[in-house]
Amino acid sequence: MRIVLGLLIAVNLLMFFWISQSENHTNGLAAEKATNMPSLQLLSEKSSTQARTVAEEEAITTEKADVKSTTLVKKTAPKNELVTVTTEKTEVKPSSVPATTASENELVTLVTENKEIKQAVTESGADTTKPLVINKKDLPRAAFLEVDCYSLGPFSAESSLNSVISMLDDRGVKTVTRFETRRELSGFWVYIPPLPSRADARKVVAVLKDRGVKDYLIVSNGVKKHAISLGFFRTREGAQQHRAHMQTLGLAPVMDESYKDSNGFWLDFTSSSKPALPNAFVEDLQGQYDGISMKKRQCAK
Repeated sequence: MRIVLGLLIAVNLLMFFWISQSENHTNGLAAEKATNMPSLQLLSEKSSTQARTVAEEEAITTEKADVKSTTLVKKTAPKNELVTVTTEKTEVKPSSVPATTASENELVTLVTENKEIKQAVTESGADTTKPLVINKKDLPRAAFLEVDCYSLGPFSAESSLNSVISMLDDRGVKTVTRFETRRELSGFWVYIPPLPSRADARKVVAVLKDRGVKDYLIVSNGVKKHAISLGFFRTREGAQQHRAHMQTLGLAPVMDESYKDSNGFWLDFTSSSKPALPNAFVEDLQGQYDGISMKKRQCAK
């Protein structure tokens, strides 16, 4: 009995070992077959995969084209322009480089593609491969001249006025004619104020004679009638000195400014020269036309 039981156990062990080896061999063949065979794919998955592949190829092609166009722009764009490279949805717009403010000692470099300038530089024998360098100090500058306004006159006769206009025109001076009546200070008058009557004025004259005064005159008409004139002076200082002398003699004279109306033609002009007209020329005019002068005036705004 023990022998039969041992045989059954041995047979069972052999069967178990054989079955295990058979399963391992079958699984290895199946795995090898699965590796060599192509995988299955649905039609919907195939369409989406192909579309993605085509999009990726187009993106790569566009990127290569952008790289080529960028390289081409860098080679051909002028140095003084900024070039913006965009896709097909936008335009390529060049923009000029903004100018910079250089100091007096800085050099301004001008790079240009102008054919005429290049030809001129080539004819001068300069190297056209290098940028054109210009010192800022050599650049032209605007000069502002200070212009003053003058008047020449007065001229009493229009005939003499035309002659002076012609002489000034020969000197390149353009004039504007103006007629004016002005009240001008002519001098200073020292006198004894008007007395009640001419008889009273004669009594004062007798006193003047006794004190050695020889220059006097009784005014016979006007607002100063019966006044005694003691002298007329062109300067204020001369009039003040004479009045002081009369006061030392016991008299009480007064001093007034004297004015006169001046009518005549004036020539207005502008000039940036210093002097506006040569002194010899003005003196010659004053010798020909008595009483004229050249005066600086305020320019009209």
